[in-house]
Amino acid sequence: MSSEPVTAYYTAEQAARGQRTFGSICAVCHGRNEFTGPIFQVTWMQDPIGALYEHISTKMPQNRPGSLTPQEYIDVVAYMLQLNRRPAGDRELPADPELLAEMTW
Repeated sequence: MSSEPVTAYYTAEQAARGQRTFGSICAVCHGRNEFTGPIFQVTWMQDPIGALYEHISTKMPQNRPGSLTPQEYIDVVAYMLQLNRRPAGDRELPADPELLAEMTW
C-alpha cells in the first residue's frame, strides 16, 4: 500500500507567527479545537487551502472583517495546517489566492 507524499506548504516560524495572531485575535471568539477533528475536516479539508484563506481574510475577525494584513491571515492558515499535523517545510505559505486555490490539505 503506497501513499502520496504530504506536501509541506509552510514554515515552522510562519506557524508560530500564526499561533501568536490566533492567540491574540482569533482566540477571543474561537478555540483551537474548532480547527481540527471531523467537523473541520468535513467543512474545510475537502476544498483547497485557498477556500479557508478566502473565508477568514474576508469574514474575520467578525467585528472587523478584513482588518488583518494578508501576511497575518496566511500565518493563521499555516498555524491551522500545523494543528492538523501537516509537516512544516522550508518555504512559507504564500498569501496568493491563485496559488492557494491549487493547494490541497
